[in-house]
Amino acid sequence: MVLPRPVSDTLIELLKPVACELGERLGASAVNERYAEIEPSGSSALNQQIKKDPRWTKAQVKYLQRQQAREQELIAIASIEEEKVKEERANRIRAEELRDKRAISRLGRELMREIQSEAIRVKLNEIQIIWDRDNWFSNLSRQETEQILQQQQHRLLLLVAPAKISQDCPDSFRHNLNIELPAKLRTFLNQHYPQHGESCPVQFYGDYFKNAISDIDVERLQTVLSPVPTAILYSDISDYEVNFHVGFWGIINQSVSLVAMQPWNWEEVYHQLEAEGKNEKVRLRIIRQIIVTIHKLLAAFLADLYYLKIDFTHEPQLFNLEAEFAQEWFSKDWALPYMETLKEIQEQQRITYKGEMRRLALREAKARAERKRLEEEELKRRQEAEILAKRAKEFAHKLKNLKWRCVYTLPGHSSFVNSLAISPDGEILASGSWDKTIKIWNLETGELVGTLTGHSDRVNSVAISYDGKMLVSGSSDETIKFWNLYSGDLLCTFPGHSMEVNSVAINPKGQVIASCGGADNTIKLWNLRTGELVRTLRGHSDNVNAVVFSPDGKILASGSSDATSKVWDVESGKLLRTLSGLNVGVNSVAIAPDGQILASVSNDYTIKLRNLHTGSLLRILNSNSAKGKGVANLGMNEAVHILRNYVSRGDSVAISGDGLTLASGCDDNTINIWSLQTGELLSTLEGHSGTVYSVAIAPSGNLLASGSADETIKIWRCD
Repeated sequence: MVLPRPVSDTLIELLKPVACELGERLGASAVNERYAEIEPSGSSALNQQIKKDPRWTKAQVKYLQRQQAREQELIAIASIEEEKVKEERANRIRAEELRDKRAISRLGRELMREIQSEAIRVKLNEIQIIWDRDNWFSNLSRQETEQILQQQQHRLLLLVAPAKISQDCPDSFRHNLNIELPAKLRTFLNQHYPQHGESCPVQFYGDYFKNAISDIDVERLQTVLSPVPTAILYSDISDYEVNFHVGFWGIINQSVSLVAMQPWNWEEVYHQLEAEGKNEKVRLRIIRQIIVTIHKLLAAFLADLYYLKIDFTHEPQLFNLEAEFAQEWFSKDWALPYMETLKEIQEQQRITYKGEMRRLALREAKARAERKRLEEEELKRRQEAEILAKRAKEFAHKLKNLKWRCVYTLPGHSSFVNSLAISPDGEILASGSWDKTIKIWNLETGELVGTLTGHSDRVNSVAISYDGKMLVSGSSDETIKFWNLYSGDLLCTFPGHSMEVNSVAINPKGQVIASCGGADNTIKLWNLRTGELVRTLRGHSDNVNAVVFSPDGKILASGSSDATSKVWDVESGKLLRTLSGLNVGVNSVAIAPDGQILASVSNDYTIKLRNLHTGSLLRILNSNSAKGKGVANLGMNEAVHILRNYVSRGDSVAISGDGLTLASGCDDNTINIWSLQTGELLSTLEGHSGTVYSVAIAPSGNLLASGSADETIKIWRCD
């Protein structure tokens, strides 16, 4: 049985506008703007915080992968001829799709509940103050209201207030409506939107309010229940019309949406039913039933609207409730505006979600391509590393089998030979000694070419320019001298550092000399041609013992008695990094030809190999336990490995031009030859009778010179 057409038409016109208004206003408030970033389409309400959660992203990626696999399977089963098998497999795929969507839905709500949890905690701390301040209008106690806040399941809270009924209304309204309304609404929601249901749970209270409420009461209630998404239905009835009201807020929203329908003239319907021959009791019962049905329609629409906004998988229950309403004088045309609004929002959600899936698929494709690229690079790196390791092993084997022999012993100095330098062409050797002289030798023949005199104290360091034309020396007489390497002429002398000049180095790419000295703890940079002081580098807290330029001339490394090595930018003079030692001084430094490795010799009987650009410790060439006490404090995670071969307190270290070997002078009168790549001790050269203070390797790599406290220089050849 249906209502007369004029009655239905009136109700349709009454209900249609509110569907659009609720869709626009309540949909926008489903998720708090503080937490949500609406997509350009305006249709997505999953808040941005959830979308950025790694658990959500992981679940979406998994869903996308499974969805793509299902699409491929659907394509494959299209070719199956047997319809029964095809249908069974298609049903299985659809069931899997539904399970995956529900899993995504559950996760989204769990994450939303986490978002709510902090606001709920704050509200629980405030609730007693609010309760004490106001004459509260709830039938529930404060503890029962707290239980609503503390519900673990994310759900929509729906409240219906007693209708405010005029005394002029028929007794049938005043006696029955407020009994029928909550009872029938509870039955309806329990059946179609159960609180513990999976798709669209609604927690319903038909007796929350003591009395009829107004808009201001809705706003008061929001101060307590703001963290819980809530819809409130309330109405007032005069002797001729009904006013329906909806109050709504979303997750932790700070404002309440209030929507009122156009008044419904129930008296007009009463007379229309009278004209149809209905008696008074039936007429009033039908009108009460219409009021209850409108509440059901609004409740269903609000629940579906909310879940559509937060869950792209939600299928509105309202689409399936035609039979439910048909039992209550209902025309399906009543719900059409609400269904159309839900369908429009559902389509927007699907479009938005498809866009998100496309973007996710694109990101995943890029990520897969990047992973593949990285895997290929890693594979290539490993292959190259294996090749290099094999080559290094072969080189190490070859180097280890090479025999070094002393071809010349060069007497001539009358005190310690403190410094050696070999010219870039490998033909000239310069030596500096504590006897205050510099001697020039033919490296191939061992012949003394000349002796340079002029310093008034021991010569601590000599360096040859990269064009092979000039020699620079630093002395304890506090001066730096410039010499013509071929003629032996003294070009100029200028003051260096207070007390002494410990080390000098010449920039391979520019006209710059670096020097370091005694008591002033500084490094000075000089113009090679004019002798003018360019810059003074400060940072060490004790004597600076050694300086060396990188092969590209951009970096300067220094070693000091303050137990550090420092790395400087030559152009600006800026300190790039400080490399801490083991609480012992650094005597000598060297940089590999590729500019990647810095070697430093310390007073703890170790040679440390570091990455020049990062400062990371690569390897330590270490003494035996008797002399290597400083190494005990070094964690094994700080070095690739520690070699237990004997390295003593030598003052010098040199790296071959091919970057394969390192030579170190030792105070046990020997020279050690190491593999720079593996750290293996390749050879120990014996022959000196005093500490080896200086070593230098010829560019060819097969000649090595050593200077010793025994006042001799030895030339070693590798066959």
